[in-house]
Amino acid sequence: MDVPPDLNTSGHRYSLIMATIKYHFPQFTLSGIWLPHLREIGLVVGTYFAYMYSRTLVFSDFQGTALANAQRVIDFEKNLGFFWEPVWQSWTIESARSLVIFFNWAYIVTFFPIVLTASIVLYFTNRERYKYYRNVVLLSFLIALVGFMLFPLAPPRMIADHFVDTINIFGPSGYASRDLANYYNAYAAMPSLHFSWTVMFGIIFLRTNNKLLKVFGVIYPTMTLFAITITGNHYIMDAIGGGLLIMASFLTMELGFRRRFFVPGVVSWTHAKFGPAARTVSDMENRLSDSQQRPPTLVSGNAFPTSDHRGFL
Repeated sequence: MDVPPDLNTSGHRYSLIMATIKYHFPQFTLSGIWLPHLREIGLVVGTYFAYMYSRTLVFSDFQGTALANAQRVIDFEKNLGFFWEPVWQSWTIESARSLVIFFNWAYIVTFFPIVLTASIVLYFTNRERYKYYRNVVLLSFLIALVGFMLFPLAPPRMIADHFVDTINIFGPSGYASRDLANYYNAYAAMPSLHFSWTVMFGIIFLRTNNKLLKVFGVIYPTMTLFAITITGNHYIMDAIGGGLLIMASFLTMELGFRRRFFVPGVVSWTHAKFGPAARTVSDMENRLSDSQQRPPTLVSGNAFPTSDHRGFL
């Protein structure tokens, strides 16, 4: 006669506990948890190295070329009648020196700290929206990178005939040190990513339901425009180029990728060029068409719907 197993044995109790844990708590591998975060960090590191080490790919004497291009920009602004940067800078230095110091600090602390903070908040609160704006930033960066290589531009602070380096004179002097200058491309001025990304975040803030953030969405890019010009780090044309750049990036994301205006043409070209090998591209297009989940974007069926931008960002 068989004896039933003792359900009170420690071994059986351990099996029941482990089965309960496996049932109630899904199994996550370390790679599944950390891989998305590491991928984002890798994107940031990769773009930084591309930004730093692409400056000499086109011009060996990129510094001389950058100085010559600076004179071209100055002459262009003079011919169009808006070479106002020296007037703005000289007025603030002579009449409102405290304003110069304010813009020096605003140039430094209101860009990367706000960009990084807003990105981290968005990353952990709304991953899909984060991916959309991250792609806009990457697209604008790639376009700007081509501009930096083909048109290196010395910032106004290097043109002693018209400007002074306010950060070097009025501080913080550590930011103007040669040691720190080794970690950024001083000749990546046209278009101004500083102004471009500030405009993007201004738009994000304007699309919230928070009145203070809406006001900040107007003040932020306006303050940045004066900060980058009065400190002698950018020309007005750099800001214009940055504004056009972020507009082009949004339009490319909306029309080229989300609404797929360009996709049929790309598929037709790949079919003609590669024949059967292009079926993978068609399959990708079909998956995009069949997808029921579309990432939240700046523009949807209704232009700028408030329901698409509720919450902080």
